[in-house]
Amino acid sequence: MLPLGFIIFPYFIYLISKKIYEKSFLLFFLYGFSYGFGFLIIYLSWIHNPFLIFQTTTPYAILSILLPIFLSLFFGLCFIIFKKLKNPVLRILLTPVIFTFIEFLISNFFYGFPWVSNALILSNNLLGFYIIKYFGTLTSGFLIISIFLLPTYFLYKSSIITFRKLILFIYSPFLFFLLISVILVFFNNNNLSKEISIEAYQILSPINKQNTKEIEQNILNIINKSESEYIVFGENNFPYLIDKNNYNNISNFIKNEKKIIIGGTTYNRGEYFNSFILLEKDQILFFDKKILVPFGEFLPFRKYLKFMEYISGSNDFEIGKIDRILITKDNLKILPIICYEIIFDQIFKNIDKKQIDILINITNDSWFGTKIGPYQHFYITRIKSLIANKPLVRVSNNGISAIINSNGKIIKSSKLNQISKLTHKLKIKNDKSFLYFHKFFSYYLLCIFLLLLIFLRNNKNAK
Repeated sequence: MLPLGFIIFPYFIYLISKKIYEKSFLLFFLYGFSYGFGFLIIYLSWIHNPFLIFQTTTPYAILSILLPIFLSLFFGLCFIIFKKLKNPVLRILLTPVIFTFIEFLISNFFYGFPWVSNALILSNNLLGFYIIKYFGTLTSGFLIISIFLLPTYFLYKSSIITFRKLILFIYSPFLFFLLISVILVFFNNNNLSKEISIEAYQILSPINKQNTKEIEQNILNIINKSESEYIVFGENNFPYLIDKNNYNNISNFIKNEKKIIIGGTTYNRGEYFNSFILLEKDQILFFDKKILVPFGEFLPFRKYLKFMEYISGSNDFEIGKIDRILITKDNLKILPIICYEIIFDQIFKNIDKKQIDILINITNDSWFGTKIGPYQHFYITRIKSLIANKPLVRVSNNGISAIINSNGKIIKSSKLNQISKLTHKLKIKNDKSFLYFHKFFSYYLLCIFLLLLIFLRNNKNAK
């Protein structure tokens, strides 16, 4: 909730500054850990929902608290830096840097969990769309926290004057490039490449597909009645296991010149894959998921965690080896994205080189309840259309499904847990992404961090 930031972060500075000389490093670690845990226990409250799907795993739902505890350690360790910040202006300037550094660590350490993004604050804000689009998530998070801290500058007017050159040096490039981005918006609107008719179907297929014949017939009826070129279903909506060496059970789904996109479980020589499948006349293409969900699609320490097999299954999925691009016979270049792969920015690394036209994300939020989880997942996905500067079609088995343009505008969307059909003629442009801008500003944030640390060292006794 955007306005709360103008209360939370100034108040945070006030609390962290109170009797700073008397506080120990351990106390600052506890401050950070407590802050992180309080935030994450709400922000990630949906994590316990998969344990509640089956009665056998319900008693283990308490284990979902382990992830917030683990991630809170990063807050605790980074908050130790505040102990060294005696000067109030340096404290204000370094606060957004420290929070951005925490986000970076959480996103990249070990397996990586880039879910904790301060840029989400801007995910439903028109100006915020352009900040995310041209600056990327890390820098956008840095800027929004800096904006939240503006009220604190009025408390330290005399110190601000002393450090005005440093402040101008840090923030002037952002204002300059924001101006450039506004200009680019006006000169980047006439490059229409093609137009496709697309239908996205939210069919509420159950997690346990016991009525496979009924699901198959429903999908076939949808395909037969559709008048669109592209028909998109959700993750694992295909009701049968698919042998990659034998396509007999999917040939019925191919109709005339229609392109069918659907998720399913495939296997090859005893290995199982979570697959994104493109079906069209005389062509069947697969993309196998590369970034698997731990404890969902593979089970670490399976020998000791047998009870988790009700969620992850008795067999682990394998990591896909196919390049992340599918090209239709009419030369539409699709970036296939399965489930939470959408949160990892590395999947967009070569989209300009590959000349990607559209992002298609198939997912299933049935595991995550009806409260904060599915909505949070949807808004994270929306951010990625801005990061990539491409239109995005998101189809979730139970919602929220949507068609989103390259500026983050929701063209059409579904409601949670309602059978839905989204139909639209989508304009495809040959726009480039601004990932080079994002990378530049990531390095610039690192320079700011190093600069402030040097400044801090040279002003140890400044008060």
